[in-house]
Amino acid sequence: MNNTENNKKDVHQGKNAKRLREAKGVKQDAIAMELGISQQAVSQLERRQELDDATIAAYAKVLEIDEVFIRNMPDDSLPEVAANFFDQSSQILNFNPLDKLMELYSEKDQLYERMLELEKEKSTLLGQFLTDQK
Repeated sequence: MNNTENNKKDVHQGKNAKRLREAKGVKQDAIAMELGISQQAVSQLERRQELDDATIAAYAKVLEIDEVFIRNMPDDSLPEVAANFFDQSSQILNFNPLDKLMELYSEKDQLYERMLELEKEKSTLLGQFLTDQK
């Protein structure tokens, strides 16, 4: 038996779909609605060794992942892939809302000053126009 046949034997698409669904925090009901079936039917699908193309496509669409993850991933590699791809705790957000607020106030002040300059210019031009009309 060659390595490709071994890999196909190790792949349990139903378990892959279930683990990826759980890693993304998606309920079976969401998959059921996409497929137009009951939640119990989704549970049965996740117990199957192989899934049909439409089912895999629906899972991939709802989970926003590539179908390859469900189709070809051996059971033993799924936990580490899921941990690497779906671990949101490693993301660091460097966003300070006070800095953004100060930036917006500064921009507002600049726009207000520019508006005042334009109003002064407009009133000057209007005054010149009126004096020229007399």
